[in-house]
Amino acid sequence: MNPTRPGCIGRLLAIGYVGLVATAGLARAFAGASPDGFLDLLHLWTFPGSVLVTVGFLYPLALLDTETDPDPDAAGNPFASAALVTAGAAVNVLLVYGIVRLARALRPSARP
Repeated sequence: MNPTRPGCIGRLLAIGYVGLVATAGLARAFAGASPDGFLDLLHLWTFPGSVLVTVGFLYPLALLDTETDPDPDAAGNPFASAALVTAGAAVNVLLVYGIVRLARALRPSARP
């Protein structure tokens, strides 16, 4: 990959963003996942993706299975919230990709 191309820079930024969020979530899980403001910060970093994952995946899953709690920390698994914020970061990357593609498609061409 040539990092001077604009597409490569975007890919590197997307991979770095998702990797940073995943690393921070895993660090929180390995540290014991105590209730603190760090998870709130991770949700803020991954907004609106984490909300879309919660509403689009966890809430319907809780409706189908009544024993499922949509709160990832309620299950006692510290890695569930790490997976949620990582999925939220991936959704954010897909949202930005879709917006950029739409903007390029709607841009008027220079050709007559």
